[in-house]
Amino acid sequence: MTQTKGKDVDIEQQISFLKRIQFFHNFDDSELKQFLVVSRWLKVPKDTVIIRENTVERVFYILVRGTVSVCKGLEGSQESIELTSLSTGDCFGEMALVGETRRTAAVVATSDSYILRVEPDIISKSSVFLQLKFYKRFCEILVARLILANAQMVRQQTAPREVPHRRLPPEPEEEIAEPLATPPGEGTLAQIDTTATIPELPPKKEWSFRAGCRRRVQSNLALPINPVVADTLTPYLSGDADNTRRLAELFSLDPWIAARVLQLANSPFYRRSAHILSLPHAMITVGIKDISKVVLESIQSRPTRPAFGSSALADAFWQHSVVTARIAQILKDILRINLPEDVALAGILHDLGMLAVDALEPGLYPHLLAQPAGTTVDEMLHLERDYAGVDHETAGRWLGDCLGLPQAYVDVMTFHHRPDGLKDNVLLVALVHLGKAFAMARGMTVGSGLPRMPLVESPAWALLREEHRPFADVVADDFIQAVHEELSKMWPEITALVPM
Repeated sequence: MTQTKGKDVDIEQQISFLKRIQFFHNFDDSELKQFLVVSRWLKVPKDTVIIRENTVERVFYILVRGTVSVCKGLEGSQESIELTSLSTGDCFGEMALVGETRRTAAVVATSDSYILRVEPDIISKSSVFLQLKFYKRFCEILVARLILANAQMVRQQTAPREVPHRRLPPEPEEEIAEPLATPPGEGTLAQIDTTATIPELPPKKEWSFRAGCRRRVQSNLALPINPVVADTLTPYLSGDADNTRRLAELFSLDPWIAARVLQLANSPFYRRSAHILSLPHAMITVGIKDISKVVLESIQSRPTRPAFGSSALADAFWQHSVVTARIAQILKDILRINLPEDVALAGILHDLGMLAVDALEPGLYPHLLAQPAGTTVDEMLHLERDYAGVDHETAGRWLGDCLGLPQAYVDVMTFHHRPDGLKDNVLLVALVHLGKAFAMARGMTVGSGLPRMPLVESPAWALLREEHRPFADVVADDFIQAVHEELSKMWPEITALVPM
């Protein structure tokens, strides 16, 4: 593969971009600088053969941006079987780390891509700490791939299907791989297959990993975004957006977008004497142009891997967040509770910590969410801490503190499962807790393994009686039935992911 000389890339730009990639989330700046010294940035056009099967090459690659296909050739034919596809943050050719073995598959760029080429011999001469980081990351990747391979074997045995084929492109006379001059720029109910084989748990995390979890959570500001919302928003943001109400409505449908808008509005540059508590207020304070720029950058830099490693689980997560938010707002209106905070916005943000935990340990939630019903809140939080290093309530608090979100929303993200542990913002957290409980009771849940309790047993009822006098004499059973009847009338509107 020929290489041509390009401009030097600013080292700080490179480090900033690498931090957004899953592979490098636990690397600090000094380690990334060391890595950049022993690697080469390459731009690979679509259909370029990066690795050829049966060749010997002591080098491995990290996919910085784009997609590639891993193919296994058939003897005496240019036809090949596609084994898998890889996207941003994945690595390939890593067997070069352990020996001079022949390549067992070909790798072909399926889009214009950017990759980092690394010589294993050079890595072995780097600092011991950098080597340990690399080998640990590769072990995690190999374990995740083994779990995925086992699951695929089970599915193939129970439901055989035709293996997709693709034609391996002919090797060009001269393949182009140019060093990167600048880092690349930045409606329906979800159905979950509850009969699928439960994936194995990843390895438990050691104390050394847990100790650095807060830094890793707070340094990862490229979390997944609902693709439906992203696709709907992009045309607005790419043009001259001027419909403030419509934009605010779309921003409020995704947890990460909503969090970034609030972060910008409450930053020291814009914030006035009090916190900005709503998205419309944020847009008036900051201006549509600046907010649109931040949101568009967040959409462009989001991970290509679906949340929770599954499009079905991710779709269910977005649906659950939206439905929880809308039901919480309906409960506020029914009870006539006056709050300065935006209850629907609090509902959208409540499970933001799950996205942070999933980024730390991508193999955890596919296991937890596929468990049979019956998991308690304490059991779920304990499993998150054991296998990801932190539970999603604590991760939500860390994210909220890092972003500078109003304390009321941080409390929602921290106590939405256990509202009785609060002293402040009790009514807001209780409404979101009940919105979540009603959503799950009506089937709007991410997976069977999420903890749930009978609605009538929720501690939020006692909090409502204490904090909201008009509710003091209300019978919870009668109220639950009345709310369900009201929700049934509005259900199509409540579950519409992106209202027209």
